[in-house]
Amino acid sequence: MPHHPRIPRRFLLLLALPALLPLIACGDGDSSPTSPGPATLSGTLVRGESVSSFAPRSEAIGLVGVTVRAAGSSASTVTDGSGNFTLTGLSGGEVELEFERADIHARGRVFVAAGARTTVTIAIVGNGIVTSPRGHAGEEIEGLVQAIDDGAGTLTVLDQRLGAVSILTDGATLIRRGNSTIPLEDIEVGNRVHVKALEQEDGTFLATQILLQGDQVGGSRSFSGSVLSIDDSDESFVVSSNTASITVRTDASTRFHRRGGQANFSDIAVGSGVEVRGTLQGDGSVLAQKVTIES
Repeated sequence: MPHHPRIPRRFLLLLALPALLPLIACGDGDSSPTSPGPATLSGTLVRGESVSSFAPRSEAIGLVGVTVRAAGSSASTVTDGSGNFTLTGLSGGEVELEFERADIHARGRVFVAAGARTTVTIAIVGNGIVTSPRGHAGEEIEGLVQAIDDGAGTLTVLDQRLGAVSILTDGATLIRRGNSTIPLEDIEVGNRVHVKALEQEDGTFLATQILLQGDQVGGSRSFSGSVLSIDDSDESFVVSSNTASITVRTDASTRFHRRGGQANFSDIAVGSGVEVRGTLQGDGSVLAQKVTIES
């Protein structure tokens, strides 16, 4: 019987190596589960506030027909009838976006997560943007300033609807008194402000604009409107005046008048027209010195 010499195992492995190399190379391709895929950005584009006025929250509608482009790439799209857009094939990380329409020329940066979909609301403010990861981009906040931290660029505002609200500011926040731009340092505790802001994930609000209304605690207030509700036990009532609701408090020194004669608190009725003169209180209410009942 012929004898076959025994081939050492190390020589068998060397002979098999050329056949294994293509398989090893294929396992190191782009399909590796550890390589993140492209990022997707979905958003709604709205207009921020102009320097001349504050629009009601319902008017912060989507911007239509705006070209949205990721700078340095071929990713581009146009916002639809609701201001929505989606960009795909993006690299993860900070992406610089360009926004173009006949009346819009803005740029800004948005962070997108690699291999995932990022959803944001983007407000165009001048030639820049302010982004919000959630909620509506046109929250209205109005009330008295309770606290200010100039160093951190924050203030706390007591809003009648939302309660105590923490307001953040940054380099894009526009702060005005009338038609003049002012620094945050010009706002004082007790001032009344109207804030346009974007809600953040932690419940704070990033202000796009702050309008200093000038009223201070202890200052005189005069206004007229119609009575929305009455609290007999507290001898107070709520007046709708220029779209704002103001709580009016009365005490023993409050004088009541009706056209042509004297009156008292019990003469006030829901729907009545009233003129109020009083003093602004720390909670935003007015302590009435004089109430004139018109009807």
